[in-house]
Amino acid sequence: MKIRHLIVTVGALAMLSACTTPKNITYFPDVNNGAAIVIAQSKGITLKPNDKLSIVVNTKSSELNNILNLPVTTQVIGSSEVQSLNQGQGTSGYTIDPDGNIDFPLIGKVKAAGFTRTELAAKLKELLESKDAAKDAVVTVEFLNIGFSVLGEVNSPGFHAFINDKTTLLQGLSRAGDMNIYGNRNNVKVIRMQDGKQQVYVVDMQNTEDLMKSPAYILQQNDVVYVEPNNYRKRQATANASEVTRASFWISVASILTTLAVLVFK
Repeated sequence: MKIRHLIVTVGALAMLSACTTPKNITYFPDVNNGAAIVIAQSKGITLKPNDKLSIVVNTKSSELNNILNLPVTTQVIGSSEVQSLNQGQGTSGYTIDPDGNIDFPLIGKVKAAGFTRTELAAKLKELLESKDAAKDAVVTVEFLNIGFSVLGEVNSPGFHAFINDKTTLLQGLSRAGDMNIYGNRNNVKVIRMQDGKQQVYVVDMQNTEDLMKSPAYILQQNDVVYVEPNNYRKRQATANASEVTRASFWISVASILTTLAVLVFK
């Protein structure tokens, strides 16, 4: 009789374990209320060769504005004429060449790689004034083709454009619809191209200090964020593995053990 009770108890524990809430799907379990954590130092996105930028210069002279702001051009099918769109409808972009430069009107070659967009805007303004090309110019630099990719166990994988200069890994995952229930929060990888090599950073999303001090916490252009599947998801890839993880499976096991115990020790 004692053995039967033992088997019934084991079966009940098995069912309870199947219904236990997993602890590895939460963010920041180690953070207390009011905690202050120093994040990784970063000046934001630094420009690189092949980045495409929108650069708009506004001065008091409309004629000078037309020279400094490259118009978007279009050609009508069947016509040999190229039409220039109004400046209010947009300007074409500047692509940073392999040497890290852009060719800017009235200035010439300007080093852009290595600067943030704010630093580049200040540099262009300074060069325009130092060359007496434009005074009191307002220079605005925006990203055109710069973004990051999110792959794996997220709700909206794909490429996402930057909307600010310091997009964090948390914001990047949010743009991708957050990790789904099958994402491994302890082993998120950020793959980054640095000096011609692929650098891989591994981030534990449940270790807040590790996350915020990681060089990958502030995303850079062309970063690839990969959320690998957790063990539950991996087991689903094997034949009949999903059945083992269901509560109904353990209920059946407990029922069979109880029946056997009754028959043997009756």
